[in-house]
Amino acid sequence: MSTALALFIGIAVAGTATATQGTDPVPASKAPTAKAADQQAQLVAALHMSEVSWHKGGFNDIMMLNATVQNTGKRDVKDIKVVCDHSSNGASTVASNSATIYGPFPAGKSKVIHEFDMGVFHDQAKDTNCSIVDASLATRRWRRAAR
Repeated sequence: MSTALALFIGIAVAGTATATQGTDPVPASKAPTAKAADQQAQLVAALHMSEVSWHKGGFNDIMMLNATVQNTGKRDVKDIKVVCDHSSNGASTVASNSATIYGPFPAGKSKVIHEFDMGVFHDQAKDTNCSIVDASLATRRWRRAAR
């Protein structure tokens, strides 16, 4: 009986060790390189928001963003992350909204964003500053679907 118990415990320990082997957050071989981080910074630096405006939508507590996004870079990007920081009368930051606008942003072109839902808007916010903080490189050329 003690042999069976020892065998059972040995299998349980080996199974636990095997199950935890693949849980490393990021293998060293897949960690971002300095070159990749620099490329990411260049993608974001080439994106500019202009004509930014917003209004309250939904039940008067949802921030609806309007803006023009211009990609001045030489590479197509997609899926930009926009962050809007809100401040009160005393210039204290009271809230922040972030959202990802999915889709293509072709190189050298502008795209109008109309009534994009940024989420719940803080009722004490008086001023808003929005910026693009992240983007992905489009790995294929975006085209219109054939009809």
